[in-house]
Amino acid sequence: MERENTCPLCRSKLLLVDYELVCTSCGYVAQSGLETSQTVSRNYSLKADLLAQYELGSYIGSVDLNSKGACRLSIGEGESSIRYLKAISDYGLKSSRNNEGHSCMKILSRICDKVELPETILVHALKLSQDLLDARSKVKGITIPAICLYSLIVACKESHINKVNTKKLMEIFKAYGYRISLSSLIKISAEVTVPMVPKASEDYLSVTIPAIVSNPIVKEKIMKYYHSPTEYERKLYRATISVLAYVDKRRRGGHNPYALAATSTYAGEVALSKMEKRRPIFSQRVVSESVEVAEYTIREQFGEFFRDALLSFLSQVNC
Repeated sequence: MERENTCPLCRSKLLLVDYELVCTSCGYVAQSGLETSQTVSRNYSLKADLLAQYELGSYIGSVDLNSKGACRLSIGEGESSIRYLKAISDYGLKSSRNNEGHSCMKILSRICDKVELPETILVHALKLSQDLLDARSKVKGITIPAICLYSLIVACKESHINKVNTKKLMEIFKAYGYRISLSSLIKISAEVTVPMVPKASEDYLSVTIPAIVSNPIVKEKIMKYYHSPTEYERKLYRATISVLAYVDKRRRGGHNPYALAATSTYAGEVALSKMEKRRPIFSQRVVSESVEVAEYTIREQFGEFFRDALLSFLSQVNC
């Protein structure tokens, strides 16, 4: 009885799905879940050693359709359904390297569709993932999802895509069932020739400022002083860049550039309010809620980096 529930090709367990027995290991699909493995073996004589001679997309023989729509391959003795041919395409006709590349393509396509990233990012990430697959054999513990995440992070950084950061991408991968640790990303970065260059805080201002300005509380206060949120957004950006210029880049090392961008946005608003002689439009708590950075982080970074920088900037503009 046990042999009747095993795959005739790899001897792995067969699972009954929609009246068909599907191998949980190689993807072999039988005609009917009610048939024994002997019948399956007789109807499907397409053996593993025969499949190994072919690559995906190559010619494997003529195909005839019978009245029921089933396919008969000239290299086999039995009939097959479209589902069986799909299983062959997904599992049987790929080398291990091609299979890895196929998995990377599926994962990256799903994530890019979810985040609504441009197609150029997907293509760039796919190219990077192919280069990283070579390093996978040299380093233990690197999974295909980790390679996909690393490739996508590098592609976004090199293309100056700021709508997503590493933390958000890791959360999306986790939501899709791919658990990836930071240690695996660090391991990839240390072993491969595709470095993950960190972004500057200035690069994230195009994310933090719109997020804060779109806050309903902030929008309501903006209209008291400005004609439109766009006018305020431009002034806030210029003030933030000016204050951030007074923070030594060497001192920023070891700090999250996204969190520094959030804190600098608050410092820019404080500077702008001083120059226009009005009350600040938003607080550190509003910044924290808008950009998802801890309030105590903003408070500590403001005291460590931006309080002196703010005073230096205001002294230059005579405020």
